[in-house]
Amino acid sequence: MERISRLARKALTLLDTKVRSYGFTPVVHFELEGGFKPSAKMGNKQLNFSAINQAMAKLNLQAELKPEYWQNQWEYVSLFEGQSPLTEANNLEKAMQILPSLLKQFGAQDVYIRPVIWAGDKGSLATGSKAIFTDKNRDIHIPNAVQLNLSLLDSNGDNLMADGPLAEQIQHRMLQTSYDCCCIFLPEEEAYERLKLKTVYGLTDELSSPDNLSGGHQGSIALYRQWGKHNQPMGVEALLVDAQQNTLTTHQDWRKTARIEHRIGAASRYFSPHLNVVYALANVVDVLHSRQKGALMPIGRSGDNQQIYPSRDLPDSLYGSATFPGGALSLFKQNDWLGQMIWLAQSDHTVANNKSSSEEQDIGSELKQAVIDFYESKRPADTKGASPSKPANKHFAS
Repeated sequence: MERISRLARKALTLLDTKVRSYGFTPVVHFELEGGFKPSAKMGNKQLNFSAINQAMAKLNLQAELKPEYWQNQWEYVSLFEGQSPLTEANNLEKAMQILPSLLKQFGAQDVYIRPVIWAGDKGSLATGSKAIFTDKNRDIHIPNAVQLNLSLLDSNGDNLMADGPLAEQIQHRMLQTSYDCCCIFLPEEEAYERLKLKTVYGLTDELSSPDNLSGGHQGSIALYRQWGKHNQPMGVEALLVDAQQNTLTTHQDWRKTARIEHRIGAASRYFSPHLNVVYALANVVDVLHSRQKGALMPIGRSGDNQQIYPSRDLPDSLYGSATFPGGALSLFKQNDWLGQMIWLAQSDHTVANNKSSSEEQDIGSELKQAVIDFYESKRPADTKGASPSKPANKHFAS
């Protein structure tokens, strides 16, 4: 992983500089979900999130931890403090390293950063409800995501995701490139089992995690403007609350929070924050370069002027299965798009430093090979089309 991180940092810096050369500032934020097993001493008490966040602040992590929807599930959410994409990636990388030990200081016995917590909770939602559980008791396999939020600011600091076609073009490009590059944000076999939780394990009512490539404002690569994934109004802030913390008045500024949210990524100890920021910025560079050359194709629209984003199933395995023999890794091996975008950004650096292309390290090609080498080193001995074995239904399998 160190080789990937080192090369990805170089590529990230080149792509960030390239975006800024067009007069724009890229803004990236992460959200990471995980789980924990409480210690016997902790019992049914909640983690002390306030104390954990104070400890994170002392470590200069521009983020906070908060409880998530499922019992014993937590979410790391980065704060909007003007950090660069490189700093944001550094923060998440550091957080993934220190959160297990940090949470154990506050009562957790075990901490999980993995795509699925098998049998992590129990229950069944009442039909038509997302909040009321019935007496039916069954295992809930909890999916854990890494979400990447992407915005773009102009020279005045205005959020370009709020208006116009640019955000739609970047979203559309990410829908196109995510298929061949999915091993970047689905970096282990269990991540592909996470995509099947609703269909294979019958958890459609309980889970809202995406299972394919889809757009709009509710898809796996969502463009949030006025409305969020649950059709809730975006950018609503409380202005006045009463003594019981009930909101009395609110203010809405959805233009400030408009963003593309890439929601497919799976929580994993193999998830590389720097590589994923490289992927996001490569899409921005691709669109800005194409716009400059007048080479962008118009985005299809239906009769009511809504963007057309046909859904597409993702591969069902990293290394290969009976239905997808090559696996997601084979798609990445065969595709040169990411390296081409890095080389496009690197060519500016080459010219600026009065070097010839033959003198320059091909960072894109080296990064691609580093990813392939790492995944190949983790390849199971038997990946000849068999589906990965399902973990036993035991509480909080580690």
